[in-house]
Amino acid sequence: MLKQFTSLIKLMMLLLFPVCLTAQVNTDYNILLHSGKFIPAENISRITKSDDVFKQSLFNGKHYVIIQFKSLPTQLQKDELKAVGIELIDYIPRNAYTAVVSADINISDFRSSLFRAVFQFSPVQKTVPAVLSGNIPAHAIKQAGTVDLTIITYEKLSVFEVGSTLQLLKTAILEDMPMFRSFTIRLPRENMKQLVALPFIQWVEFIDPPNELENTLGRTLHRVNVLNDGVRNLNGDLMNVGIWDEGEISPHLDFSPAGRVTQVETGTVSSHSTHCSGTILGRGLINPTSYASAN
Repeated sequence: MLKQFTSLIKLMMLLLFPVCLTAQVNTDYNILLHSGKFIPAENISRITKSDDVFKQSLFNGKHYVIIQFKSLPTQLQKDELKAVGIELIDYIPRNAYTAVVSADINISDFRSSLFRAVFQFSPVQKTVPAVLSGNIPAHAIKQAGTVDLTIITYEKLSVFEVGSTLQLLKTAILEDMPMFRSFTIRLPRENMKQLVALPFIQWVEFIDPPNELENTLGRTLHRVNVLNDGVRNLNGDLMNVGIWDEGEISPHLDFSPAGRVTQVETGTVSSHSTHCSGTILGRGLINPTSYASAN
């Protein structure tokens, strides 16, 4: 009986082992983007330096493209690619990376079983529909006839590197945010489509609307409701919590009754401190407009 059982286990392993190996290779080549998903055409076997993907992606001696692999490269393979002029930047699901490719790249370096496709994002894939349709929100119009936008580049680029190209579109750079590879810019609204088409730009969107002093969703965003509601019923009773932040908290009903909250250091009232304290110390009254003395 034991011998038969052992034989059965061996048979099952032989049948399942190829399946396990296959499962480790992701053969779903859909690229997942804000605009939707698509499968890029496999073009590695026939790609040349004269193809549109290389001609249209060139800027300052570099090609800004997306490279999809048949399987994800290892760190060693990434290092080897960088050594020949192919630097991978951001991962794009699935099996793809944004990439910066040297203009003098040897096309034979792409003749590898590792690669599947090299392509560019279309304008629709580089921005939100409202930018292409010209449907500009009021908060992004600071000056008549212009629009304020945030652009993200494929790699970190300086004002010196992109300034002259942006000036051709009558663009003013309002803020440089190198940590985020981003610029806040202002340009004539009729030039938005030309901006999106620039090869070094990965993403374009309207500037953020003004911040509002509101923390109604803070409880949910921090998952406090998950701990407080239902079977957990955690409400912080008999617990002491210390918070160090940028200033004094405002009086609010959520900090009542008197004595429940002690402010050790006093100073200028801060909305940020009030929001953080409300999330951590609030009684859960969930009424952002109910102000009362907390002392």
